[in-house]
Amino acid sequence: MEHNILFELGIVLFAGFFAALLMKKLGQSVIIGYMVVGLLIGPNTLGLVKETELLETLSQLGIVFLMFFLGLEFTIKKFKKIKNSVFFIGTYEVILNLLIGFLIGTLLGFPIKERLFFAGIIALSSSGVVAKLLFEMKRTASKESEILMGVMVFEDFFAIVLLGILSSFASDSSVQIGVIAQSIGLAILFYAVFIVIGILVIDRLTDLLLRIESQELFTALMLGVILLVGAFALKIGLASAAGAFLLGMIINSYDVEERLHRTVSAFKDIFLVVFFISFGMLLDPQQIPDILPLIAIVVPLTVLAELIVTSSSAFFSGFSAKSAVAIGSSMIARGEYSLIYASLGLATGAITKSLYQFTGLYVFVMTLIAPIAMKNSQKIKSVLTFTTPKFIKYGAKLISVTMKPILLPEESGVRVDRSYQFLVHFTLYLVSVISIIVISAYMQKSPYFIAIILLAAIGIYLVYRLRQLFASKIKRIEEQVDYHLLHQGPYNLDTIVRFISNLFSALLTIIILGASFWSFGSTVMASLLLLFVIYLFIVSIYVYRKTFKEI
Repeated sequence: MEHNILFELGIVLFAGFFAALLMKKLGQSVIIGYMVVGLLIGPNTLGLVKETELLETLSQLGIVFLMFFLGLEFTIKKFKKIKNSVFFIGTYEVILNLLIGFLIGTLLGFPIKERLFFAGIIALSSSGVVAKLLFEMKRTASKESEILMGVMVFEDFFAIVLLGILSSFASDSSVQIGVIAQSIGLAILFYAVFIVIGILVIDRLTDLLLRIESQELFTALMLGVILLVGAFALKIGLASAAGAFLLGMIINSYDVEERLHRTVSAFKDIFLVVFFISFGMLLDPQQIPDILPLIAIVVPLTVLAELIVTSSSAFFSGFSAKSAVAIGSSMIARGEYSLIYASLGLATGAITKSLYQFTGLYVFVMTLIAPIAMKNSQKIKSVLTFTTPKFIKYGAKLISVTMKPILLPEESGVRVDRSYQFLVHFTLYLVSVISIIVISAYMQKSPYFIAIILLAAIGIYLVYRLRQLFASKIKRIEEQVDYHLLHQGPYNLDTIVRFISNLFSALLTIIILGASFWSFGSTVMASLLLLFVIYLFIVSIYVYRKTFKEI
């Protein structure tokens, strides 16, 4: 047994070296080489590695250390500056991707439970893969990377909530509200504790670390702390990587960071090789022909959805088109949460073995596409710009210029009033949407249907209030927005406010109606989506013609 472990770990690292060397000569991401090697030496192909459990355990250490070092680059101070943008992009991206995933599952004819798991499998990005690519391409210091990792933290939080919901659905035929509430509560508590620690004890922690003269003791202490924090996060239902990332965020000493890079960084590099090679071992080549048609349908749709949804959300929050597409292309990778959801679904009988194998190949293909998309983000931006109608581009720029002082106030050089009314109402709206989805999954009895109607009515009222608050906020920042950047001549502020707030409320309305009626089938969902697209075109053409008519 000892010989097998040594041989298998040795062959993984040995083959990984040559794979990385080949990929660098070809100018490709080393991740691609690692995953292909995993496929070749895994138990389903050459069989050089047969016992994958130990390697899977070791591979998780790679993600834990990777996210810790990314946390060092992404301090709490930086997060405070971009929190508005992160919340906007994260919410927009996660909700729309889940709805798109659910709609695709509906069109493919999956049963309700399988549809829910399928949406989770294809909707969420991989923080581990994204972080590795950012390090590999030396982009960790860019503004886009700060936003990216902030959104990744947001997604990790949402992923845990979704895991609780899926666990409840998979367990039996009744919704376990306690399971869902516990997942949400523990996630909030864990994040809050780390933020408090970062504020209160960071200086003492830094002094303690700097007083340790022995490199051996320093390395042992930091390895132990990183692993214990990751284990604690795992114990309460969070991802171990989320705990490690937050630990890295609270360390803001340059001397400590430099020492960590000299001592602990090597462990990150070694275990990351194991992590990505283990990814490739999940695939069974014999089953690939059966799931290729599904891959051929789902991969292009999700890549296109990610590019459009995430890039547009970043653009609407005030980023340039170049930066927005760079953010969107970086979010294509899928990984750990897709595999977690698939494993849970298979273990509980909620999904088939075929969908589980699809998940492995889907993650593989999306991870191969991600570095290519990141390197060619400007070409993608050119294609999107060329194919987008002028009136849509003008409307999008109008939203971007208006939203920038709200979501990126530091970059805009302006100060915006700190009103929490909007945040409270928006949080209640999200609670309404999630509650409707949970209840409508089991709406065989009339009381459930009545509850959905009541929650939908509450949601619509919240949309109305959010529209009022949003319009009011836009009017207050009018002097801080230079609309003449878009065109020369007069503009009508009331027209701009109506355009943006109406689009915003229409999107929220479509989301809550989609949550209420998703169980009625794909026709209803497709109709709602079509209605929104038609409305988007109508109001964009109207504001475009009205603006240039007045010039």
